[in-house]
Amino acid sequence: MHIESEEIIKAKIRALRGRDAGNNKLVLETLALRGPLIKYDIFKALKSKGVKHYPTISRRVDALKDRGYLAVAGKRLIMVGKRSEESRTYALTWRGFIASLVIETVIKDIPSVLENDPLLEFPLPPEVPREMVISVLKQLFTPSEIRIIAHAILTGFLKALPEDIESISEEEYIMYMLPAFARTPEIKEKFEERDLTELLQIPGLLELALDLINTYEKQLSELLKGISAIKSELEQYVQS
Repeated sequence: MHIESEEIIKAKIRALRGRDAGNNKLVLETLALRGPLIKYDIFKALKSKGVKHYPTISRRVDALKDRGYLAVAGKRLIMVGKRSEESRTYALTWRGFIASLVIETVIKDIPSVLENDPLLEFPLPPEVPREMVISVLKQLFTPSEIRIIAHAILTGFLKALPEDIESISEEEYIMYMLPAFARTPEIKEKFEERDLTELLQIPGLLELALDLINTYEKQLSELLKGISAIKSELEQYVQS
């Protein structure tokens, strides 16, 4: 990340500035690369990186959850002495995922991060499985290319935000992400270099595409029928 990017990151991602930024980064990185974990497992993973006290990580997880970077992904049974009890697992939200992209180990392996995190659902029709989207991504681009594209989109997205990443809801992110996506020349360049017939190697993709086209064709047909009926009513009204 060059200096301009670092300034934008500090301005637009509050969790990555201030005295807690270092531990926040470590938590985001761990969950991005390993998927959902309970607090104690996050702490164990970070002991080798100099984190000495469990309460430090517990507080960071709670704070990141309260600020929308993490959410509860599920529960897991753990042993406490001789009894078992449920402990919550945590994973990145889209806000947390976007914040984690500033970390080199994360942006280098985005497909794995998307595969690991059950909370990162794509804004697509329910009949399109997330695994298919990830397969298309992996088929089209190398990890290095994904890193370059993701960095460009991230920078454009953060620049486009009116305030910071916590000031708007995740539902609004798409409004700022699409212009950043469209203005990323790296995407156009990489697509132009691709033989898209490679996508046919992905099992089920062609069938899924045909199903989606058939569904949209039916929806458009019904819409046109409705428009035609309204038109007929208006014509009769004008002629009377």
